[in-house]
Amino acid sequence: MRALAIISLLFVLALMSVSTYSRLESAGIGCADWPACYGLIGEAGDATPALGGALERSVAGGLLLLMLATTVVSLRQRRDRLLSLVLLGLAAFLAWQGVYSDELHSPAVVMGKLGGGFALVGLLGWMIFRHARPHANASYKVRRWVVAALLLLCIQIVLGGLTSANFAATACTSVPDCDGSWLPGSNLTTAFDLSRQHDVGSTGLALGGAERADIHKLHRLAAAVTLLTAWIAGGLALAGRIGMTAVFVIAIAALEFSVGVAAILADLPIGIAVAHNLLAAILLLGLLRLHALCRNRQALL
Repeated sequence: MRALAIISLLFVLALMSVSTYSRLESAGIGCADWPACYGLIGEAGDATPALGGALERSVAGGLLLLMLATTVVSLRQRRDRLLSLVLLGLAAFLAWQGVYSDELHSPAVVMGKLGGGFALVGLLGWMIFRHARPHANASYKVRRWVVAALLLLCIQIVLGGLTSANFAATACTSVPDCDGSWLPGSNLTTAFDLSRQHDVGSTGLALGGAERADIHKLHRLAAAVTLLTAWIAGGLALAGRIGMTAVFVIAIAALEFSVGVAAILADLPIGIAVAHNLLAAILLLGLLRLHALCRNRQALL
């Protein structure tokens, strides 16, 4: 079960990276048919937009098979059965979302794929880490800060998804302010509307309004709060002799924040954008591992 969970987690991380890359390269627009994507299923060939969509669907198909195998093993061993069924359902949901991967201007599709991907990362990470033996009895204060960091990171991931779904990553071009302002305005609620479709201009770019800058500013503010909370959680855990996991969380949180700033300053190159998404998933795993190690040892005896 643990080996399957680790392999599945690697597939999910690969899928998230490929999906981010495909969307930014508009690969899905070139894949009208399912699942062949114009006959290219993981085949080597010209670097066409359709190939990115084909690769994404190949990885998603492999993940679905892994989740099916995990469910079968779970049912036979009578362990983690509910968790494995939820994982299988999420994998099937992502595969179904792949049918609509050409609808890149739909916020609902973007948020569905992002939410499903991060949910898989979190559940697989917990399946792997939850049996870790706590190093010591961490204080309630440490555990509280770790949980707070996890909750804030989940909120920040949702805000990041909304920023992406609204094509708002480049809505603010200055740091640390957003073209002279800091706080989101009254158009923020528009960015949370997942039912709308973005209009596309003559150049192929999605059209939007003031809600883009508003959701971008909210994402920035939440990033600062999340970074501070993760640092406090990691620092307290390090003081409690949790060790390398705490150092890892502190370092990844700083790196994720730095990559986000770099994305703005560099006008969102695709490599940095993919790294930003992947580092968020890695930070989620680090905090889950830290949470597993901070549990009260006596409660497990």
